[in-house]
Amino acid sequence: MNGKKNMVFGFVYLLSATVLSLYFGGAASSASNAMLSSAFLQANLDAALNLGGGYLISRLPFVDWLSKTISVLLIAGAFLHSGMLYVSGLGLLPVAAVTALGIVIMAGVALFMGIGVLSLRAVR
Repeated sequence: MNGKKNMVFGFVYLLSATVLSLYFGGAASSASNAMLSSAFLQANLDAALNLGGGYLISRLPFVDWLSKTISVLLIAGAFLHSGMLYVSGLGLLPVAAVTALGIVIMAGVALFMGIGVLSLRAVR
């Protein structure tokens, strides 16, 4: 179930990022336009990571606590990484300091995925 949540979230996040970029693309000033275009690119990356990570979580036999941890961290990392870029691009610049936490969470997800893959046993 954990991987399915990430795949649904990745698809919805990709659609919402596309709608937000179309809606705010023409209305943004030139100063915040660069921030919003960067946020759109990062949201696409985070959506793809959630789609791919969700597929791996649903297909590989991870330990239950590890798959839940990876699933929650992927979703939280997407919100803290590209979500805060959207908010700071709309004028709330102090929120951009939280973006680094999202990057650290995504690096932690890579560590947990590595631990999960290394702990798999070959079944024959």
